[in-house]
Amino acid sequence: MWLFKVGMFLIAQSTPSPTASPIPKPYVSPSPSVEVELLKSQIQFLQDAHTRLNNSFGTFVSAINLSFIVLGIILGVAGAISVYLFNQSLKEARQLIRNEVERRLQAVVDEAVGDEVSNLKTVLDREKVIGGINVDYFLPWQQPVLPEDYPEEYQLLATRGFKATRPLDASKKVKFLGDVIVLDLVNYTLVEDEEKNKLSEREIAPPLETRVAEQLNKIINRLPPQAVLVVYIRPGKQRINAIDELSQKVKYYASANTPVNLMGVVVDSAYVAHAWKQ
Repeated sequence: MWLFKVGMFLIAQSTPSPTASPIPKPYVSPSPSVEVELLKSQIQFLQDAHTRLNNSFGTFVSAINLSFIVLGIILGVAGAISVYLFNQSLKEARQLIRNEVERRLQAVVDEAVGDEVSNLKTVLDREKVIGGINVDYFLPWQQPVLPEDYPEEYQLLATRGFKATRPLDASKKVKFLGDVIVLDLVNYTLVEDEEKNKLSEREIAPPLETRVAEQLNKIINRLPPQAVLVVYIRPGKQRINAIDELSQKVKYYASANTPVNLMGVVVDSAYVAHAWKQ
C-alpha cells in the first residue's frame, strides 16, 4: 500500500497541470473615413511610383538616343578619317608605283637608247671615214668611155658615199689621186672568145698570167704613196702569181671576184687608207 501510494504520488507530480487558454479580443472594424484615407495614400504611392518609372524610362530612352547619336558621330568621324587616310595611302601607293614604273622604264629606255646611240655613233664614225676617202676606178680600155657607160660595179661604188669616185680609162694618160685604186680586170677582156674556144683552160693559163702582170705593172709605179690597190678579177680555177707577188711592190692590196665582194673589199680598204693617213 505504501508503495502504491508512493507511485501514485510520483505520477501526480509528473503529470503537467493544464494551462489556461488566452481570451480572444473582440475585432473592432475600422471606421469608413480611416479606410478612405488609407486607400488615398496607396493610390498616391502608386501614382508617384508610376511617375518616377516614366521619368526613369524617359531618361533611359534619352540616354540611349544620345548614345546612338554620339556613337554615330564617332563612327562617322572615324569613317571619314579612315576614308581620308585610305585615299591618301592609295594616292601615295599609286604615286610610288608610278614613280617606280617611270624609273624602271627610264632605265630601260636609257639603256636601249644608249646602246642605239653607241651603235649609231659607230656607224656614223665608219661612214665619216668613208666620206673622206677618194676612189679611182680604172678600166684598161684604150677607147674613151663615158661615165654612164661604166660597168655596174662602178655605179654601185659611186653611190656608196665616198668623197669622190672617179672613172678612169687607158685612152688618155691619167694621174691616180685616189686613196683606193680599183683595177677592173673583170669588165676588161683579158682572153678573147676565139682563144677560149680553141684553147683549153690549161693552155689559156700562161697568156692570162702574162696579161694580168702587164696591167699590174702599168699602174704600180703610178700609185700614190699611201694608196690601197684593189684588183677586181675572176681567174677561175687558176691562181694568178702576179697578184701574190704584189706584196713585194705594194704595201697594201686586196683582190675581189664578185660585185658584192668588191664592195666590201673597197670599203675595208677605205678604212685601211684612212688609218694609214693618220
